[in-house]
Amino acid sequence: MAGAGVAAGAGALSSVGCGPKADPAVVIARVDEIPVGGAKIFAYPANDRPCYLIRPAADTYLAFSRLCTHNQCPVTYVAEENQFDCPCHGGVFSASDGRVLDGPPPKPLPRVRIERRGAEIVANGFVVVPTT
Repeated sequence: MAGAGVAAGAGALSSVGCGPKADPAVVIARVDEIPVGGAKIFAYPANDRPCYLIRPAADTYLAFSRLCTHNQCPVTYVAEENQFDCPCHGGVFSASDGRVLDGPPPKPLPRVRIERRGAEIVANGFVVVPTT
């Protein structure tokens, strides 16, 4: 019973602004806006955080931070090679899951959690990658 009280208390703190803030839910595109193989740059969760929304297949949308994890240079989406390239120091990331394929980046590109709501694509946080 004590565990339930702690859980309820934590929820109460979040509701008054004392707990961790939830990531905002933001409409980033309409489903018909991006052709298959195409991409769109958007900002999330703030205007100074550029991201890519890509559409590698008809019913597949993926989103990643556009900032290289090495020195925060903006990466470029290369659809033909299914990867993101960083022009600063040669970093290469998979466009399937953000993992580092080559170069000096120490971590994968952060993946933006997205969902389809009718005809809209909504960003609503980041996928948490377990640390090993």
